[in-house]
Amino acid sequence: MTDVYRLANLYRPEQIRDLFERVSELETGALVAVKLHMGELINYRFIRPPFVRELVAAIRAAGATPFLTDTTTLYTRDRHNAVDYLNTARQNGFNFATVGAPVIIADGLTGESGVLIGTGGKLVKEIEVGQAIYEADYLVTVTHCTGHPSTGYAGALKNLGMGCCTKNGKRAVHRFSIPEFDETKCEQCPRCIEACPYSFIQMDDDPVIDPQGCVGCARCIKACPTGAMHRPHGWYEQYMTALIEAANAIQKHFANNICFINFLTDVTTTCDCIVQQRPFIPDLGALASRDVVSIEQASFELIQAAAGPDAEAMGVHSEIQFALAEQLRLGTRSYTVSYLE
Repeated sequence: MTDVYRLANLYRPEQIRDLFERVSELETGALVAVKLHMGELINYRFIRPPFVRELVAAIRAAGATPFLTDTTTLYTRDRHNAVDYLNTARQNGFNFATVGAPVIIADGLTGESGVLIGTGGKLVKEIEVGQAIYEADYLVTVTHCTGHPSTGYAGALKNLGMGCCTKNGKRAVHRFSIPEFDETKCEQCPRCIEACPYSFIQMDDDPVIDPQGCVGCARCIKACPTGAMHRPHGWYEQYMTALIEAANAIQKHFANNICFINFLTDVTTTCDCIVQQRPFIPDLGALASRDVVSIEQASFELIQAAAGPDAEAMGVHSEIQFALAEQLRLGTRSYTVSYLE
């Protein structure tokens, strides 16, 4: 059973310092990657920059050197390359002037700069991690917990297993969620093409999905009137297994030089990559732990309890990721919560 620390109410940004100091062990001079999602330009419910500024101040006070980081996206919006992402981060309030640390996009200009590391898994043998994350001495995984169209619940495990990877790393996981096509049911209507938000489906004689870009959002499946577009058999367990195997690779790389902070604020049923949504539960504060499985289990249970009858909005099978992570020995689902003021 491991310790999870909780601030139930975030009255002041500086409270985050106490939460962070309970779980971090930094060496003087360490290069510290603060991994977070810095938002899109189509929403504003990402983690607030003032909280990140306090984390940066705490890292500097410990004698270490922080930088904010994330990786580019497969989909072609405002984080598809490093230049666009840096502009998005600046507009959303993440730059040296506002948070006291530089922003470094971990996988380079186009998302292809990374290092292959072994996962210890069965589906994905190795995964490509953003080079700047790989080269850091310590990883602070800062996560805004939300719902997600593929995983149901998206938290720290997804922040590791998807968010730390290059485009090639993301493709290695997403390939299990790419829809399949049944030509016997297709009526050659354009609905799947119109539904794809990233224009990754083109019509030849039949619809053709670009496997290099598809993120498995399933909008084409929902739009298809005949059922021609469908998920592969057993896709969910394979997708989640691949995701957790990728997360395992990153955690094992950092060994004891990693900690986790989860924000349970502005929790929506979809992730921060999607157009603005309304929160479906009240704010529940923030949690911190050195054990990724414990903090994920605790975060999920708090959200589910607050959601009540609306709990299925997070996905009824979401907890499979915690069980898989425990099986790979990323941590334990048993925890105790200590409350901070």
